[in-house]
Amino acid sequence: MCVTGGCSGHQKAATEEATPSLPPAALLVEQQIIGAVLGKTLKSPTALAVGERGTLYLIDAGNKRIVWFDARLTPVRDFSGEGGTSGRFSEPTHLTVDAEGTLWITDSGRRVLVQCSDKLEYVGEVELKDDQEPQELVRPAGIAVTDFGEIWVADTDNNRIVVLDVLGQVDHFVGDFTYPGGALRRPSKLLSDRHDNIYVCDTDNRRIVIYNDRGSMVREIKHPALEDPVAVAIDGHGWLWTLDQSSGKVHCFNQEGHYLTALGPIVSGSDQPLVRPSDLAFTPDGRLVISDTGNNRLLICQFLYGIE
Repeated sequence: MCVTGGCSGHQKAATEEATPSLPPAALLVEQQIIGAVLGKTLKSPTALAVGERGTLYLIDAGNKRIVWFDARLTPVRDFSGEGGTSGRFSEPTHLTVDAEGTLWITDSGRRVLVQCSDKLEYVGEVELKDDQEPQELVRPAGIAVTDFGEIWVADTDNNRIVVLDVLGQVDHFVGDFTYPGGALRRPSKLLSDRHDNIYVCDTDNRRIVIYNDRGSMVREIKHPALEDPVAVAIDGHGWLWTLDQSSGKVHCFNQEGHYLTALGPIVSGSDQPLVRPSDLAFTPDGRLVISDTGNNRLLICQFLYGIE
């Protein structure tokens, strides 16, 4: 199980920190990862997930590979798949770590879910199709796995979530037409918290939708500042952070869903604004990692408080 708010799967506070009375006033770049990583230049880094021991996994989309960083953010290994067609990535988009430490990657190009160990050893894959479903599962995107082993996958082009059972079979759909809480429009990243609530970036509806593990809508988070929410993460205080891809801004909400602040697209310590950022994650010590896709880099940032 993931232990920080940066995981693409289960979210759990890394430390028992006292919640600040005010949100942070700025971000400061502590480190950036850019250029050659394990022999290849980062190209369109996208999705992020944090493992149990603080390891970081990155989809380096332009190179069609997963990169594994240790807790010190030193690259250890990469993985592009095994064999011929089977296991070889075509268009990896999102990833998560489940309660057993298994890494799940959605491959939109081949319409499969690829499983790897925490050391990026190929385990297998699940083909996303349902012979009884007339509407094809088109482009799998965000993914989350509950403690019960159900797999939630964003079926972006069909504007819904596909829920697979523990055997990898289609069980039911969430958020499609006439669904309570309103139909989803271009859902992207999914996030499962420690209570097995599923957070969905309902991108074209400019909101975050929260469902329980039975698929019932718990609530939604909406605000005029949200333009293009494509990623969500929970920090050690329980605050919810969302990433707008078009504006390059990071928005913060408290545990009750009240809007607190926006940071970016300019990040202190960098001479370039965020360009088409695609994901964010928290390390166990509370640093924020941002995949700055348009600038082909990762930013590791600290929060700054009390700035006039």
